[in-house]
Amino acid sequence: METERYDNDMLHIEIFKDERSLTMHFTGKSILRNPAEFVMPIVLNALTEAKNRGQRLVLDFRDLLYMNSSTLTPVIKILEKARVSDGEVTVLYNKAMKWQDISFSALGIFQTNDHRILIEGIEK
Repeated sequence: METERYDNDMLHIEIFKDERSLTMHFTGKSILRNPAEFVMPIVLNALTEAKNRGQRLVLDFRDLLYMNSSTLTPVIKILEKARVSDGEVTVLYNKAMKWQDISFSALGIFQTNDHRILIEGIEK
């Protein structure tokens, strides 16, 4: 399994690549004033790579301790891009964490009937 790691202050992103998917695992806290500067290039590159490999991009936020509201904007932009470009994206979040359930369950409007885009809350 191939891995990459990106760090910015208290936010950490690890990318795991295998034959089925490209998974981005978010940990720590996202308290950056403009998280898009750090997050967007990494996630856009991952979305493009996953699509080129014919794989699903998994954005796994279940171990993220905190994120400010401006961190949700890059996630929304990626979901919009995936929807118009036939990309496959799954967002995983921890339903047991109230702030995650509130923030990520609202992204359900991006789910597609063909399951290309999935928003999944998991009790962890």
